[in-house]
Amino acid sequence: MNPLKIKVFTYFTLTISSSCEVQINNWLAENPNIEIVNMLQSESMASKNDRIERNMCITVLYRET
Repeated sequence: MNPLKIKVFTYFTLTISSSCEVQINNWLAENPNIEIVNMLQSESMASKNDRIERNMCITVLYRET
């Protein structure tokens, strides 16, 4: 059995955007021979200069098949 690997996607924005989704979809398209074992998501928001900053982190645990 192949060892587990980790890919971490992070995204910081002052607007609501799907850029993180695009990054993940592009990475998945570039790596069709993987088996996703687990995905974890953490998200936080902070006020910065009267604006809301969104911070997202998605961690993908996978194996190459």
